[in-house]
Amino acid sequence: KQTQDAEMEAARLTAEAKLSQGQTPTLTPSPAATRTPRPTETNTAIIRLSPTPTASATVTPSATNTPAPVLCILVGQDRVDGATMKINSMVTILWTVRNLGPATWEKEYFDLVQVGGDQIAEKSILDLPKTVKPGEEVELVVVLKVGDVTGKYRTDWKLLRIDDNFTFCPLYAEFWVKE
Repeated sequence: KQTQDAEMEAARLTAEAKLSQGQTPTLTPSPAATRTPRPTETNTAIIRLSPTPTASATVTPSATNTPAPVLCILVGQDRVDGATMKINSMVTILWTVRNLGPATWEKEYFDLVQVGGDQIAEKSILDLPKTVKPGEEVELVVVLKVGDVTGKYRTDWKLLRIDDNFTFCPLYAEFWVKE
């Protein structure tokens, strides 16, 4: 290290002398100048000079920015799947679901939406009827208008978190229509 420092100081003084005499100094690399610095010197240089952000500059989402998981379970359904309905009738489907997650479902921020199946619902988007705290249950009611075509019908629904369009809690009703 002392030898390198002495060589660097001598090169600096020579360059300054040539500049003061109007000459252009030439730099000749020496073996000492091309050596790899010790790891501690490299790390110090990277920290001071590197434009690359360090791990401490990385933004990680906090718990307040990440929505809490939304989990539910179907507790009950008033119409048994596979039931038979009459043509040209109105059918009410009632699902009872329980909030199993740690987050409250605020009625202003959650809807029940139809996501597939036969498009026979009076409304395909329904407001959550009440705020549902963890462990609580809510009844979700859908009114269907069955046409005059006989056969098998199915309607698929999910709860929707409005702020990020996240859907969860799949629900469906399947039934037969005959005369």
